Formats: sequence, structure tokens, C-alpha cells
Amino acid sequence: AFRRKYNEYFDRMVADKRVERIRLDDFPRIVLILGVGLLAWGDSKKAARIAADIYEHTIRVKTLVHATGEYQALPEGDLFDVEYWPLEQAKLGKAKPKPLHGQVAVVTGAAGAIGSAVAESLIQAGAHVVLSDVNAEALTETCNDLGARYGKDSRRGVVCDVTDEHSVQALFAEVARLYGGVDIIVPNAGIALSRPVEELSADDWKRVLDVNLNGYFLVMREGAKLLREQGTGGHMIVIGSKNVMAPGAEFAAYSASKAGVHQLAKVTAMELAKEGVRVNVLAPDAVFGNDRHPSGLWDEVGPDRAKAHGIDFKQLEEHYRNRNLLRTRVTGKHVGNAVVFFATNQTPTTGSTLPIDGGIAGAFPR
Repeated sequence: AFRRKYNEYFDRMVADKRVERIRLDDFPRIVLILGVGLLAWGDSKKAARIAADIYEHTIRVKTLVHATGEYQALPEGDLFDVEYWPLEQAKLGKAKPKPLHGQVAVVTGAAGAIGSAVAESLIQAGAHVVLSDVNAEALTETCNDLGARYGKDSRRGVVCDVTDEHSVQALFAEVARLYGGVDIIVPNAGIALSRPVEELSADDWKRVLDVNLNGYFLVMREGAKLLREQGTGGHMIVIGSKNVMAPGAEFAAYSASKAGVHQLAKVTAMELAKEGVRVNVLAPDAVFGNDRHPSGLWDEVGPDRAKAHGIDFKQLEEHYRNRNLLRTRVTGKHVGNAVVFFATNQTPTTGSTLPIDGGIAGAFPR
């Protein structure tokens, strides 16, 4: 009813004033629900917040006016002149939305080298991003950094332990509360451990699989529930590993957990295709991070991996760069670019694995 009345108003004003204007969308921005309160919408978090702020001022004005007299709105002709001010119309004609404008993403393990870069790439592409991590201090630092550069409404941080079922459920409930839903899910939180098989304790084996496999399962399961309930399609872009195709010695728990994740993603792709949800896997190799966002994974396992390769720890990053065909350093930004590639539907692809490794012949998909 609101949309019908709005379009009638627009057509009437254009005809009466004999002007040409670009019609704005006809969706309401404010809805008042008795016993609930004020709900505000917009094509961004910032726009919705501004609409709510303006209407809160309107409520105060109306309250004061009704206390002494009768509130009377401006004539619709004057309202139209304000709403369709020619200078604002000129801006509309120039504005080009970013490819992920209006999309909402959630990234786990978002305080690390890969997760923070993925979150930044999504924000740069126009998405609103919920960053999640178990490390509250590192998460706050990452969110503050992104907020300072891209605006506070572009991101929010939610502490979550992906090994805890209730914590993951609370994460998606909070994502829906903050931004109304989710479109892009990037399971990324993970840990690593470098041990020969005969020295690998059962507890360590379980710890790695609990985070890297069970954590992914919980995130993907709860994400699938929300995507199915929304009925608007979407993406799961799963951070896997080159180790699935080309495992390294003394990396059994990590490689096995990532192999399980790749299989989980393939099955999920088959199950969610009918819902319009695409599920793809990225297989990066040796992302070390930088001074601002170091890789906790490599800080933990780097010395052991260097020992396994018979080199000094300081030579490790150079070792990984030189072993790929392109002799290139793989960065979190490269992973973020791939996430945006899939999220923007540039190819009709689901169930795939995309290597991001500079070219490792032993890891060529086959």
C-alpha cells in the first residue's frame, strides 16, 4: 500500500510540476510497530541509521507540537521539491554502486592475516562485513583499523569460538540483528600444528580437527540455515588449503582437517544449489601476513616447518616464494580478491576449488 501511494504521489507531482525526475525507490524507510518500536531500513547501515536519527528528531518535534496544538506536515508539493532537489538528482545520475553494494558478509578468523585481508576486500567491494574471531583484543584492533579507513558502519566485530555450537549460533543471530541477514559466508578460522605422526598426541589431533573441521562444519551449518530461511541465495566461500592436493611431511592433523573441509564444501554445494547458494573453496599456500596483521598460524608452526624443510626460520617465507612456478609471494589480498570474484557471480560456478599458490605443480587440480 505504501509503495502504491508513493508511486501515485510521484506521478502526480511530475505531471503537476511538469518536470523530469529520476524516480527514487518506493520502499519505506521507517516502520512503526506498536509494542515493538521504530524499525529503519536503507541500502546501507549508514543510510538506515541516518533515517532512524531523522525520524527520532521528528518524534520529538511531533511530541512537543501535540502538547500545545496540532501537527501539520508540509504540502506534498513542497515535500517533493525537497525530496527531488535537482542537485541531489544530479548526484544520483553519477553514482555507480560497488559490485557488492547492499551485501552482508561474515568472516571467521577475521583478525588474522587472511581473514583481515578478506574482510577489507569485501568492504572495498561495497559489502558490510561482520568480522568474527576468538581473540577479542586482536578483533577489536582489526575492526578499529577498518573502521577508521572505511567508516564505522562498514563493519562490526563479534567474538565467536567456532568450536562452540552455541557461540556459532549466537554469531549468526547477531549478524542478522546488526545487518538484517547474510549473503556471503567465509569460514576461515583455523590453527596449525607441525608434528611427525608418531609424535602427534591424540589431544593435539583432536584440537586441530575441532577448530579446522568441526568449526567449519558449525559455521557452514548455521550459515546454511539462515541462507535457506532468507530464500535469497548467497555464497559460501571456504578457505581451504593447497595441502589437500599436495600435503607436507609433519603436517598430518592440518592436512587431514583441510581435506575434510574440502569434502564438506563439495557436499554442501550439492545440497544448497537448489537454494541458489554457491559453495566454492579457495586453496591458498603460505600466507604469512604483514606487520599490521601477522599470521598467528605461521608464528606458531613456522619454526617447526623451517626445521622440516632443513632451513632457518628467517628463510621460510623466501623458501615458499621460490618453490612456486611464478616465484611470487602469496598474500591475504590475493585471497580477498578471489573471495570477491566468487561473491560477484562472475562465473556460474559451485563446488570448485581455486588454487592461490603461485603455481604448485603437485597441487594442480586433478
